[in-house]
Amino acid sequence: MITKNNIEIEISTDQEISSAIRDFTNALVDSPPYKNYERKSEIFQNDPAAQKALQEYRAKAKDLQTKQMFNTVTEAEQQDIQRLWIAFLGFKSVQDFFDAQGEFQALCRACAQVISDNCGLDYATSCGSSCCG
Repeated sequence: MITKNNIEIEISTDQEISSAIRDFTNALVDSPPYKNYERKSEIFQNDPAAQKALQEYRAKAKDLQTKQMFNTVTEAEQQDIQRLWIAFLGFKSVQDFFDAQGEFQALCRACAQVISDNCGLDYATSCGSSCCG
């Protein structure tokens, strides 16, 4: 422990930090939200109809990308891409995947808040864009 300006600072070794990071990571991947996310992700990835719907949506979105930049997408094209997105969202595997993803993101945000509270800085903001928001 080091005292500087009446503030006690505990110095951690690289090995202690690495061990804490490893323990945290293991706890995170052993958590029910992560395991559920992995299961639902695999189910979604192995759903040929949902994957086909996603490919159709992405293809249409790519076709309309330039038109969207110049704000020249017609109403019919907008309705078509919206129809494809709604069709994609209609698959149970997709709904379950997004639900599981949201639960895992909530856990990650909570972890980021605990880290922020304990290290005195806004961890999520310091890290930039991430799964935590």
